Amino acid sequence: MQKIRRTKQIEGTTTPGIIHNGGQHFLIPVQIYEDGMINCWELVDLKGLKQKINDDWIGSHVPSGEVLSIHGLGAYQVDQANWVYNDSSYYEHIQRKVRTLNPEFQNITEITPRQQKLMEARRISHSPTAIDFAVVSELFYETIQGDGFSIFMRYEGQHYLVHLVVYEDGQVAIYNLPHPVKVSIDDLAVWFRDGTFFTTIERPVVITILDLGEVTFSEESYAENVGDKYLELLDMYKKLSGEQTTLEECRHAYHMYLEDPSEYNRTQLKGKYEQVPEHQRMYLGDMDTKDMDYQRIIYTPEEKREV
Repeated sequence: MQKIRRTKQIEGTTTPGIIHNGGQHFLIPVQIYEDGMINCWELVDLKGLKQKINDDWIGSHVPSGEVLSIHGLGAYQVDQANWVYNDSSYYEHIQRKVRTLNPEFQNITEITPRQQKLMEARRISHSPTAIDFAVVSELFYETIQGDGFSIFMRYEGQHYLVHLVVYEDGQVAIYNLPHPVKVSIDDLAVWFRDGTFFTTIERPVVITILDLGEVTFSEESYAENVGDKYLELLDMYKKLSGEQTTLEECRHAYHMYLEDPSEYNRTQLKGKYEQVPEHQRMYLGDMDTKDMDYQRIIYTPEEKREV
């Protein structure tokens, strides 16, 4: 039998949630789609979500004294917290989000026992990549794509965990504030310099995580550099605009050096390497080598390359 397939775009939204895995806690944007499917490191239907909550895989709180990891930002100790939901009300919260997206609550996807058995037999665990987008015009439904990350923000006398999304037109939307804020990517630079955006916790600070609660973080286990986060945002904008990112420019300079290991090309590589946000440099090579060969060439060129 000939096999064919089609791809359908399903719109959705996010809400914060906490994955409990291997004794660790990870704050994630739980992806909620209008067809009732939920991505919490695995794509599940509403029935599957309830089971994930019952299994303590996904939830809405972290015990005091534990460390909460926030992807791309850092890991922070929870001193105390006022959480909005318990397990039951958290499930209802997500279900309400589905009903907001799909008021008729129709065409809700349910994973059948047959489909579940097939996925288990094939060892398939679906976790699709969500794509940020903004609607430019409802006429012909014109949209533009975006990309972003989470960061702490001082706003109107309080502290929030916000999500920045830069779009193809150079506008940045700041989500998870009481009201979304929009600003151009160029005008945003000063907020990274003056402490409006921050990544480190110098003293206990109360952070509002909209739709989840208020958390007092007392210290960080590690945190990304705030200046590097702005460079990362610029790279995201470059990629959306079809330009080379600092990562791609650095890889190109690396290959140029391997073809012609001259001092000029080594100097060029050094300049490009140091423009890459520090927390992104590990992605220059593969999982094993990371950026080790780049560092060898730039800082200890007398060492021989391991092949």
